[in-house]
Amino acid sequence: MNNFIKKTAIASLATIGILSVASTALAGYQNKWILEYHYMSGSSVVGEKIVNQCTGSSTNIGQVTTSIRLVASEPCGYDF
Repeated sequence: MNNFIKKTAIASLATIGILSVASTALAGYQNKWILEYHYMSGSSVVGEKIVNQCTGSSTNIGQVTTSIRLVASEPCGYDF
């Protein structure tokens, strides 16, 4: 009986550990987004900026201006 209790306790702790790691990984993506912006010149789009908060990267394409507009966003955990 004592061996059964030890095995059950070990299995329970292993399950808790796996769930904890999985939830921590998912929590790392909470409140982080992939954001797409358009750089504007008047009413024309002259450039684009992609900010990937999931990976911490940012990319500019085309002309960069002071007028910028958010056009799309997607949460990091969207594909989970």
